[in-house]
Amino acid sequence: MGQTMTAKILGRRAGRTDTRTGDVLLPSIDLMTCLDGTTFIDAFNNDDLKVWDPQRVIFCFDHGFQPDWMPVAAVTEHPKIRKFAREQGIPGENVYDYGRNGLSHQIPVEQGWALPGTICMGTDTQSSTMGAANCFAMPCMYGADAILLTGKVWMQVPECIQVNLTGSLPHGVNGKDVAYRLIRDLGDVVNGRVIEFAGPGLAGLSVDARMAICNGAVQVGALTMLFPADQVLTDYLDGRARGAFEPANADPDADYVARYDYDLSTFENLVAGPHEITLVRPVSDVEGLRIDAANIGSCASGRLSDLALAAEVLRGRRVHPDVRLFVTPISAETADQAERAGLFRVFLDAGATITQPGCGGCYSGNLSPLKLGDGERCVSTSVETLKGRMGSQEAEIYLASAAVTAASAIAGKIVEPAPYLQNMEATR
Repeated sequence: MGQTMTAKILGRRAGRTDTRTGDVLLPSIDLMTCLDGTTFIDAFNNDDLKVWDPQRVIFCFDHGFQPDWMPVAAVTEHPKIRKFAREQGIPGENVYDYGRNGLSHQIPVEQGWALPGTICMGTDTQSSTMGAANCFAMPCMYGADAILLTGKVWMQVPECIQVNLTGSLPHGVNGKDVAYRLIRDLGDVVNGRVIEFAGPGLAGLSVDARMAICNGAVQVGALTMLFPADQVLTDYLDGRARGAFEPANADPDADYVARYDYDLSTFENLVAGPHEITLVRPVSDVEGLRIDAANIGSCASGRLSDLALAAEVLRGRRVHPDVRLFVTPISAETADQAERAGLFRVFLDAGATITQPGCGGCYSGNLSPLKLGDGERCVSTSVETLKGRMGSQEAEIYLASAAVTAASAIAGKIVEPAPYLQNMEATR
């Protein structure tokens, strides 16, 4: 049997070429990306420890910007991170501070840190997002101290599932809808395995769409997700990659434990929630539910293609007077691109509020005025639909794509986006 992408990457970084599922390895990692709420800095300072390689550690300010709600992060943690980086010899450019900031699993891809064939660890649950770049990307919520100290991580080569994609997504349906479909279909069978993608349908999926899909790994129950290093990815990395890389694509006879085939042309806009991410259904099942707020952003969305799709829906229209709409770019680079493309003008003309790059309304500690009150209902492109995630425990959060969210903000209720799409060329 041949090797999966996962087996190749983990084996190479452990100095082996014959790796198979079930092998226990101690591979070297290539990157540790950290958000701005850390737990390891005090331990390193107290014991006078040093990170294994200051050049391979980055910090991204993305969560804690609101001092009155989360003073530890915004007032104490940010200065602590800056000081820690200086003392550890971590280059200043590795700290994505205000003006350069963004999500800790977006920055590595868009800034060329996460490269094909590498291992990238992150201190955020959604770190699997980086798997769009053909790297083995995994969250390390616990044990980050040891990884930062040694640059290595114990791994048992996991079982893998292949998802083969054909066809092309309909206009207005994007990577977030693909993630919801996988949550609905495979949530009971993945069980900690890795999902690897293949098939001719990949040619029509941008890196933005791939990141949105990989962002759903935790919610679908996968250890992580990986895309192959095809022309779409290599074109994206041209001018971004910070060094040479060796892609890792699966062998034709790779030892997958299961294979699933999907025709992307059959996909539709889906909605998840409220309260349970696994409660996934077509928009038509909840169409007509009144909303009080709408949110476009977070690491599940907020990329340029999401903002372009939302702008297509909103152009020349106004947000419903009973709805407050917030738009948060995923990174400073994305914000700059959106402004240059005229998307911000569309949002402002429609009556939306644009907030600084970061987690936005998805996470209550972020600098966003979106805080849901008792009995309110929000449709959001964000990551979680848990009670209290965006404010009151008595509020409802429905998750959907940028198209559904923007259309619903106009209508004042959850609606299908098709009547609002203007058939402009949009990146999926």
